[in-house]
Amino acid sequence: MNFYDKIDELVRSFKETTEYKEFISLKNQIKQNEEKYNRLKDFKEKQTKHQIEYMNTGKVDETKNSELQNLYSILIQDEQTRKLFENEMRLNILLADMQKRVGEAIKEVVEF
Repeated sequence: MNFYDKIDELVRSFKETTEYKEFISLKNQIKQNEEKYNRLKDFKEKQTKHQIEYMNTGKVDETKNSELQNLYSILIQDEQTRKLFENEMRLNILLADMQKRVGEAIKEVVEF
């Protein structure tokens, strides 16, 4: 058994899920509308910066947090974008479940 072959198999399995396929389909549809795609991309970049800043400082910038919430409220008014966010959440749950199962399986390695 090759460890990396098994990882590749896991990735292929992940990409075969309904959640992944729907996410990619929605993302590709949104890319067809440059303005919508750029607004979404801008939001995701701001969201990532905000999360990194929080991880580095441990503090929430309420102004940026409020700005992100307002942007999100505007973005989800579009049905495709709202569905993309919902699907992204389901993908994140799948990834968290995968991480949890791997973590439980190697508990003896990470715990002292």
